[in-house]
Amino acid sequence: MYRLVCRILNCHSHKSGIPENKNLDSFFSSFVVLRRTDYRNDRYTLHVSCYILLIVALILSIFSFNITYAQDLSLIEFTKHNLSTSGPGPIKSTNEDRICIFCHTPHSAISYPLWNHTLSEESYILPESEGDPSNPWYYMKSSPKQPDGDSILCLSCHDGTVAIASIVNLGGAKSTISMQGTAAGGVMPPGDSNFGFDLSGYHPVSIEVNDQLIFDKNLQCIDNEVNFRICYPQSPIKLLPTDNLYGAGPHTGIGVQCSSCHDAHDNTSAPFLRVSYGGTVWELDTEPLCTKCHVLCSSGCP
Repeated sequence: MYRLVCRILNCHSHKSGIPENKNLDSFFSSFVVLRRTDYRNDRYTLHVSCYILLIVALILSIFSFNITYAQDLSLIEFTKHNLSTSGPGPIKSTNEDRICIFCHTPHSAISYPLWNHTLSEESYILPESEGDPSNPWYYMKSSPKQPDGDSILCLSCHDGTVAIASIVNLGGAKSTISMQGTAAGGVMPPGDSNFGFDLSGYHPVSIEVNDQLIFDKNLQCIDNEVNFRICYPQSPIKLLPTDNLYGAGPHTGIGVQCSSCHDAHDNTSAPFLRVSYGGTVWELDTEPLCTKCHVLCSSGCP
């Protein structure tokens, strides 16, 4: 990295190793007391200026990371996903003040992203495109498979089968984490946040989005089978890795997951939505969240 910094700053002559920008070098020499400055006779002068710039660059990188980390921490701190003793929600620990540990660990993680919570072994009931057109999933082109990727991380708490305090690497001196507000066994209590094992009434997850799916949905528009086409999503909706592929390819390896529409760290738009919904009644053709991916057949993809 030192060499890269020096090359960018043109600290060295290609022929002699002598600094070509003496003004820049002189500027940094004011910060260093012990410095050799014989440019004519000493080809191997230690160019402290480059070292200083390297150190400054590293400090700025660390500072930038800490700002990002602090922003994420400040967003989650005041949400129900803060399960520590400082959490504002009804479900929280009575003896653990670390916020991130319930989901993440820097060591011995079991999955990306540094995942620390025990995963569920549940097998889920999924939407099925069978029967007749009265089935709301009748025209669904993809055949949902068991959740993977980010979605199984969310379900490790939200299917109600794994204790919320069941983490892999506790660290420190504690042997257990005590919780309040949970159901028997320390799991998610019944309610909107406990999805159970029946996901047939929820938007399908872990489904790949690729050109073939978009083409097939457009054919359904042409045949007047559906009112909406599918488009690659607009920001801030995200497509995320999945192993559940659609069609013969080419494959993108990314698709819809829980965190495509939800940001677990930010509840600015409840419930943890990346895009706020328009009101109390969901209207697919005008809903700001839905229309990031679903567009009327009469309109083209953005």
